[in-house]
Amino acid sequence: MKTKWGSCNPAKGLVWLNLDLAKKPLAALDYVILHEMAHFISPRHDELFLNTVDRNMPGWRQIRSDLNALPLSD
Repeated sequence: MKTKWGSCNPAKGLVWLNLDLAKKPLAALDYVILHEMAHFISPRHDELFLNTVDRNMPGWRQIRSDLNALPLSD
């Protein structure tokens, strides 16, 4: 997984995480796990999805921004 922090297949109940997250701040790992698990509630980035993430991690937008500013490993 070189281009994403995480991925999810709600139909199969599977979540994949980029191992590079182990080198990132713990809040980033928490955010990615929450993001992927929120897809079990809504597979799209719609209002239900956003409300789920907002309710469980109010500061997620800053955490996402900080994470996306960090490099992926080669």
